[in-house]
Amino acid sequence: MALGKWGCKYRIMGRIKWFNAVRAYGLFLVLGYHLFYDIFPGGFLGVDIFFTFSGFLVTAIAIEEVRKRRDFNLLRFYKRRAIRIVIPLFFSVVFTLPLLLLVSPDFSVGIARQTAAAFGFVTNWVQIQAGGAYEAQLLPSIYIHTWSLAIEMQFYLTWGLVCASIAALSKKIFNKDENRRINGFRVIIAVISGTLALSSYMYMDNLFHTGRSFDFIYFNTFSRFFPFLIGSFAASIWGIDESENIPLHSRYVPRRNKLITIALIAVTVLAAAFILYESTQFRYTDEFIFHYGFLLTSLVTVILIQATHGLHRMTPPEMNEPRALTSVADMSYNAYLFHWPFYVVLSALIINNTAASFATLALTFVFSALIFYKAERIFTPKGRMLDIRHRRNTATIIFIAAAVSVLAGGSVMLRAPAITSIEADFAVNNVISDTIGIERLGNNVNVEPALTRPEPRHPDTTPQPSSSQTPEPPPESPPPSSPELLPESPVPTPLPSSEPSSESPPQSPLPELRPSPSPEPSEITGRMTLIGDSVPLGAQTTMLRLIPDSKVDAVVARPVSAGHGILSTMQQNGTLNEFVILALGTNGTNNYEKLFNQMIETLQPGYRLIVVTPFDGRNNENSKLTNRTAEWMRGLPEKHDFITIADWNSLISTQVELLAGDKVHMGGQTSMNLYAEMIADAMRVAAQRPAKN
Repeated sequence: MALGKWGCKYRIMGRIKWFNAVRAYGLFLVLGYHLFYDIFPGGFLGVDIFFTFSGFLVTAIAIEEVRKRRDFNLLRFYKRRAIRIVIPLFFSVVFTLPLLLLVSPDFSVGIARQTAAAFGFVTNWVQIQAGGAYEAQLLPSIYIHTWSLAIEMQFYLTWGLVCASIAALSKKIFNKDENRRINGFRVIIAVISGTLALSSYMYMDNLFHTGRSFDFIYFNTFSRFFPFLIGSFAASIWGIDESENIPLHSRYVPRRNKLITIALIAVTVLAAAFILYESTQFRYTDEFIFHYGFLLTSLVTVILIQATHGLHRMTPPEMNEPRALTSVADMSYNAYLFHWPFYVVLSALIINNTAASFATLALTFVFSALIFYKAERIFTPKGRMLDIRHRRNTATIIFIAAAVSVLAGGSVMLRAPAITSIEADFAVNNVISDTIGIERLGNNVNVEPALTRPEPRHPDTTPQPSSSQTPEPPPESPPPSSPELLPESPVPTPLPSSEPSSESPPQSPLPELRPSPSPEPSEITGRMTLIGDSVPLGAQTTMLRLIPDSKVDAVVARPVSAGHGILSTMQQNGTLNEFVILALGTNGTNNYEKLFNQMIETLQPGYRLIVVTPFDGRNNENSKLTNRTAEWMRGLPEKHDFITIADWNSLISTQVELLAGDKVHMGGQTSMNLYAEMIADAMRVAAQRPAKN
C-alpha cells in the first residue's frame, strides 16, 4: 500500500505496529490546541511530531528501496506522496468550502487566494507575505492550517531529489559492492540530514534573536525543516533494519522480551509525558519554545519512534493494536484537514466555545471516516480489490456529492467581497470623522486650540481655562441614558448576523470604573485624544459625536509598541488634549507592562490618563494575552492617581454577541454606543481625579 502522509503503510516494509500511537498522539495535541486552547496552549508541538515522523518514514523507505531494488525511483516516490496527500486535500476543500454560505460573507474574503495557496502548497509563504500579526487578518482563513502541509510537500519535493541524487552517486561509486553501496547511501544521508538539521535550527534561532516576528519564524520553510531532517538522520542511523525480514514467530522470545517490553513501554510513556508537559505549560510566544521547545519535541519524537518500533518487534505476533487506535491513526491526516474549517464556521455560529469544539470533533471524524474508507479507496490498490459494482456505486455517490459541493463552493467565491465589512466600516468611519471635523471648523472658526500642557488641577477644583484662552461653554451632549444619545449612523453594520434579533438590543450596566467615581457631572467638560488600534477605530464616529472637538488616532494593526512614539510626537507638537486615552493591546504582546509603563512615564504633567482594557473573544493565545494585559491594567489606579480604567474587557465579555464575527471588533451601532458611553463615563470619572503632577 502507498505510504500515508503521516502513515506507516508502504510496499517495501510491512506495517509497523504501535507507530499508529505516535500519529494519534500528534493529532491529539493539535486538536487540543485548536479546540481546547485553555488546556493545551502548546499543542501546536503536535505538528513537530508529524514533521519528525514524516522525515523518519520517507528516509527509512528510501533506504529500504535502495537496499532491495538497488535504486531509488523518484517518480514512484512523488506518485505515492501525491496519491495520499492531494486526494484528501481535494475532498476536504470541496466539502468544506460551501460551509462559508452559513456565515457572514466576510469569511469569504480572499477565499480564491486561500484555496489556490492550499492546492499550490505555498500557504506558509502566503501567510508570511500577508503578515502574521493578529490584526493583519481580521477573520481567520479556513485553510490557514494547510501551512504545515505546504512545508511538508516542500520537504518531500526537495528530499526526493536529494535521495535520488545520493542513490545515483552511491551506485556509481560502489557499483560492484552491494553492502558498501547501501552503507554509503546511509552515511551520506546521515551527514547531509544532520548538517542541514543543524543549519535549519541555527537559522531559526538567529531569526528569533534578530527580532523577527513569531509568525515569520514559525511559517518559514527553512526554519521549520529541521524536524524532518532530525527524523531523516534517525532513519539513516537506525531505520527499519534488515531484521524486519525475519518472521515474527522466529524472533519473538517471550522470556527474553518481557523485561525489554516493560522498559520500552516506560520509555514511551515518559517521552509522551514530556511532550504533554510542554504542550500544557508553554505558549506559542514563549522564548523557550523557539530556543528549545521545537528541538526537544523533535528529539523526543525520535525516542517515541524507536520505542514503538521496539515494541513492534518485542510483542507477540498475535498481539495487534487496538482497533480504535488504528482507525484514528489512519484518519489522522483527514482529521487534520477537516477540523479547522469546521471549527472556524461552528465557532462563528455557536457562541459557546466548548459546544463549538465538541461539534467540530463529531463532524471531523464523520467526514474523515467517509473520505478515508470510501472516497480514497476508489484510487488506492486496496480499493481496486473491492467488488466492481460496490466500487462503481460508491464512486457515483461521491462524485455527485462533490459536483454539488463544487457548485456551492463556486457561489461562495462569486459572492466573496474584496474586503471585510469591518475594513469597510473603518474606511467609512474615517470619511465621516473627517467630514464632522470639517463641518465643525466651518461652523465655528473660534474652536478652542488643543491644550499643549494643561495646568495641574486639584480634583476638587472646577476646571478653568488658562488665562490665554477665552472661556466657552462646554459642548452640549445628551445624557448617556437618553435613547437618542446618538443618531443612527450611516455606517453599515459590519456583521448583522451577530446583532441580537430583538428590536430593543439588550442593555447591560456599565462596569464600575476604577477608582469609584463621586457623583458624576451632568456634562462632559474637556476634550480627549485617543491613541488606539482597530477596535476604537470602529467606534470613532460615535465617540466624536458624543465627545465633540476631540481627536481619535486609531489604525488597524497598531501594536502596543507604537504607542510611545505617537504619544511623544503629539506632546512635542502640542496636539494632545487634556484627557489622554490609550486604547491599545488588542494586538497582544508579552511586553505589555514595560511598554505601557514607558508611555505612563513619558506623559507630561497636567494630563489625565485613561487606559482602556483590551478584549479578544476568541479562544487562542492572543485572547489570553489581552486578558492578562487587562488584569494588569486594572491595578494601575492604585499606583498612579491620575489614571482611570475604562474596562472594555469586562463590559463586553458578557455581550460578545454584539461584536463582529471575529469576536473582537464592533458588530453594529449597539457596540459602538457602548464603547463611546464607556469612554464618556471614564472622562467624567477622570475629571474628578487629579491630573499628573
